[in-house]
Amino acid sequence: MLLKVNGDSVEIDDGSNMGELLDMLEIPKTKVAVELNGAVIPNSELLGKVLKDKDILEIVRAIGGG
Repeated sequence: MLLKVNGDSVEIDDGSNMGELLDMLEIPKTKVAVELNGAVIPNSELLGKVLKDKDILEIVRAIGGG
């Protein structure tokens, strides 16, 4: 299936979840916020959230600094 992730097209297997997408994109699963089709996914639901064809995601990682 085809997703739009941070403006880029990404192909992933049907039935994949957010945890699998983050692994594929090599994004750590901590300190990350994800918006799916305009709605923020709560952290408690994030990794198991099943994705659908043509979903639109924005993924933001928190980066510490000073």
